[in-house]
Amino acid sequence: MKKYAALAAAMAVIVYLAAPVFAAGNEDDLKVIKKAVRGDSACEPGRAAKWFKVLVIDNKSGTETLKLTLPISLAKLLAACGKDKHVHMDRVDVNVEAALKDLEELAPMTLLEIVDEETTIKIWLE
Repeated sequence: MKKYAALAAAMAVIVYLAAPVFAAGNEDDLKVIKKAVRGDSACEPGRAAKWFKVLVIDNKSGTETLKLTLPISLAKLLAACGKDKHVHMDRVDVNVEAALKDLEELAPMTLLEIVDEETTIKIWLE
């Protein structure tokens, strides 16, 4: 139950930051996402991350139920336009602009990966 609460919180932040969701539409992006999910992404260490990516796969059918590719710069722009600069959760108060700045400075990496019988969820920076 706790992992679903954490997932819901992560998805709430994503929805908050990405009201107009832009999903990657070409085949090359799909190949890169599938490589990242397998763990053999060709990310160069030391390079700053430019993309915030989310992939949700239904393990029973093997289909992708959600695929989100969002430039971190767009997320920063959306955060700057928002009236409330903080996301208030039960026990946490997140400064959105500071969090995005920190994410932008990170190298490409996996932020969250949840695998259960029904669903695989992966959130990563590329």
